[in-house]
Amino acid sequence: MKAQILLSVEGAKHLIAKALIEYIDFSKRVYIAYGSTNNYLLYHLGINTQSLYAAGCNVKGKFNVTLYRDKPVVLHDGKISDIKDFDINENDVFIKGANALWYENGKKCAAVAAADPNGGTYGNFYVKAVCRGSDIIIPVGHEKLIPYFVETSQNVDCATGSKIAMLKFFKGSVFTEIEAFRILFGLEAKVILSGGLKECKGAVGFLVEGEKTKEAVDFAEKYNNLNILKNSDFCY
Repeated sequence: MKAQILLSVEGAKHLIAKALIEYIDFSKRVYIAYGSTNNYLLYHLGINTQSLYAAGCNVKGKFNVTLYRDKPVVLHDGKISDIKDFDINENDVFIKGANALWYENGKKCAAVAAADPNGGTYGNFYVKAVCRGSDIIIPVGHEKLIPYFVETSQNVDCATGSKIAMLKFFKGSVFTEIEAFRILFGLEAKVILSGGLKECKGAVGFLVEGEKTKEAVDFAEKYNNLNILKNSDFCY
């Protein structure tokens, strides 16, 4: 069976988040870094955030940085652990979202934007996670698909909002809607289009094939308009 499914930005984040819950080994310690997709993961784990769970976001026509942030969430045996006691190691899972997705020789690659001159979570945790052999998962939707990676630093003359550096992930499993469709519904998915108007700005269309196409269609219709993110007034 085949189906064509349009996922809004919200629908894609819900899909990825629900699949991550099936994919992540929660018997380990799990560090959930700031990011909008990870905000959806927390939502489906039943963890409420007081503010937008992101260090940065593109809103108000600018590269933006958040004013207020919840403490980063670390789960141990599925329960929230105190971040002050956390030092990542080879037995931990590190989940870090991305701002760019592209393909090189058929392989998914990703990068993250950093406004922090010290590299933010990338500099403080990702590099340490790589060095120590942690299990790294990088959830990102195809709304963030770019043609190819362009190296850029904060060393620019001006910017719309915060100056950013694009930092490439050199290790970790990039986790998109493709993996999510397979894990949740056993479907093989291909991207067929992108774009839309109003509530479908940034939407991505997929051709999916398998036995549970109807369940996937129902999922999209249920979650495409369910935005759970806090107000962007939390940004500069």
